[in-house]
Amino acid sequence: MEVTHELKNEHQFILKYIELMEGYVELSQENREENFFLEKSEYFISFIEKFADAYHHAKEEDVLFKFLQIPGVLSHCNPLPVMLSEHEQGRVYLQNMKDAVANKNVNSLYENIHGYSELLKQHIFKEDHVLYPMAEKGMSDNNKIAVKLEYKKIEEKLSKQKIWKEYEEKYIELEKYLSSNMLTNA
Repeated sequence: MEVTHELKNEHQFILKYIELMEGYVELSQENREENFFLEKSEYFISFIEKFADAYHHAKEEDVLFKFLQIPGVLSHCNPLPVMLSEHEQGRVYLQNMKDAVANKNVNSLYENIHGYSELLKQHIFKEDHVLYPMAEKGMSDNNKIAVKLEYKKIEEKLSKQKIWKEYEEKYIELEKYLSSNMLTNA
């Protein structure tokens, strides 16, 4: 029984959005379409806020990390303080992005998107290749069952199907727009 498989899938979705967001930044900078990007950035901010933070991080922070603190689960080191610190740094970048949009400061927006993107790429790599394997190895089957039940509660509370559907549809729409504009500019 694996308790991190779905979290890894969520990571892949988050990384797809980050790549798409970076594509929009590149297109905006090439075409100097700052107002356009300020408008489109709301979709990315919404995704980060509702999917990456409220949905995904809730499962990590409120469930998985709690079980990883059980004595003996993490045998040789405890990366949780670093992971939590990086979650907080991501929230700082998110707030800075929101402030940049509110103030129509596109340079600050680009800067904070870049910082967020780099942070998340490294953070996800550490979770997928260090923390999650430690969790799988260190947790008992009974704890894994309990974790899955806790995930299910969060998913029900936060409407898993609805949030996935919303952001998958929005991704397709944003990706089509970016692709068509990248071809136009080629």
